[in-house]
Formats: sequence, C-alpha cells, structure tokens
Amino acid sequence: MKKFFALILVLAMVFSFAACSGKTPAEPDASDASDASTDAAADASDVKTPENPVIRLATTTSVNDSGLLPYLLPTFESETGYKVEVASAGTGVAIGYAKSGDADMLLVHSKKQEEAFIDEGYASTERLSFMYNFFVIVGPEADPAGIKDLATAADCFKAIAETKAPFASRGDNSGTHNKETGIWEAAEIDPSGESWYSSVGSGMGDTLNKANELSAYALTDKATFLSMKDSLQNLVILKAEADDMKNTYSLLGVNPEAEAFAGADVKINTEGANALIEWLLSDEAAELIAKYGVDEYGEQLFFLIEK
Repeated sequence: MKKFFALILVLAMVFSFAACSGKTPAEPDASDASDASTDAAADASDVKTPENPVIRLATTTSVNDSGLLPYLLPTFESETGYKVEVASAGTGVAIGYAKSGDADMLLVHSKKQEEAFIDEGYASTERLSFMYNFFVIVGPEADPAGIKDLATAADCFKAIAETKAPFASRGDNSGTHNKETGIWEAAEIDPSGESWYSSVGSGMGDTLNKANELSAYALTDKATFLSMKDSLQNLVILKAEADDMKNTYSLLGVNPEAEAFAGADVKINTEGANALIEWLLSDEAAELIAKYGVDEYGEQLFFLIEK
C-alpha cells in the first residue's frame, strides 16, 4: 500500500511540474527550433578577422553585372572574415588597376592581355583559367542581316557588314571588345569608320542599351544580356554557342615584387588574394557557380573548366 501511495505521489509531482512549466513532459523545448540558426551565428562570430581584411579585386564587368560576384562573395566573406572591394571595368582598365598597384588580384577574360601582364612581371601566379561561358550575338528579332542560321560568329559579322546593318561595339579595350575585334579579323573586315558601326566606348550595359535604342546587333556575354533582358525590348539572342564564341575567365594574383613597383608605396594583400583565389577554385565555389542562373533564368550561365 505504501508503494502504491508513493507512486501516486511521484505522478502527482510530475504533472504538477509540467503544468507549472506550461508543457507536457513530452513537449519539445521551443528553443530547439532555433538551435541551427544560433549555431550558425556562433560559427560566423567565431571567424577571426584577418590582419589585412580588405581584398581589392579588379574584374571585368560581365561577372559583376551578371550578378555572379554579388552571389558568390557573401559566402566567402562570411567564412573567412575578408571584405572584397570590387572594381568592375573592361579587362584593359582592370589590368591597368593592377599595374598601378590598385588591385590585389584580377578576374578577367582576355588571354592576350593576361599573358602580357604575366610577361611584364606583374603576376604572382600563373594564368588560372577556371570557368567559361559563351558570347552571343544579339539583335532585332527581324534579323535584317540573316545571321540566325549561319555557322560561326565570323560568318555573322560578314553578313552584318554586307548588309550594313547597325552594329554597336563596346570599343573600350575590354575582353569582350577584344573578342569582337578578333572576330572581325577572322572575317577579314575592318568596320571602323563605317556609318553602320557605332563604337560606344563604355561597358556592356551601356552598349546593350545603345544597341536596343538603335535596334542594332551587338556581341555580349550571355549572362549580362539575360540579366538585362527585360529592359531590352528590341533585342533577342540570334547566335549562341558557336565554336568561335567561347569566353574563358582567368584568375591572376598581383606580384608585390614587380619591378614596376620598385620605390613606389604599393601594398599588395597577397595573403588575401591567395585566399580568394583558393576559394574560387574550390569545390564549394564550383557548386555555387554551377547553380547560378538556373532558378532565375532556367539555365546554367557559367561552366567550370575541368581540372
């Protein structure tokens, strides 16, 4: 009997405690639901700020205007404590920043200019090509030059020149402009000075807006066009993924010991640049790059070069 009353007393105490706490004994603690976010915040707060936390990245407009860098960099920054300052311009201008000591690293897409940068002693790394996308030729849906079914970009440029259809060029010594120049050379045509050829002298966004205004053809990277497509009512993609339209992006560190920097007050954040380069070449970054564009545009926009 004593055991029975003892058991009754224990059960009464259990239910009394549960009632006071507002929970049944089986009810989970509400704080458990926020454990993951709390742990994530703790992990972020545990990241030690590097001694020199600012990385100056000079890059081409396409990886910035397309939204790729704004998509990638927050992950790198939260994991490492670094802050990346992006200077976005045509490849020629971006390389100029590095040559003047105003950049710690480059992400650009003009092989000839990159190799010259290395040959002149400015690079602390080799040319690290890691991803690509495709240039495309856009123009009015009516396609007055009839380029849509032609095989190569050079064939398209020939048809544009023969019909004197309007063409908008960046004209800014960028990687895209250099690619365009190479296609004109392959087509054995010099369009400079022609009435149908407009040299904008600015970035990809300005050039696409000019092409839209003129209902003109233009060479652009696909990602930037898709990111602006809603405001370019007079343009559609007419030629994509031809063999002569591959667009390769490379990483280069800046050499703090470059002869041109001798005697100058140039401070290059080599440690930070190497950290960002290593991360961009990592499997984690590769997975993010492969996903970029799929949800918003229905297709992958940048592709990794197989190691």
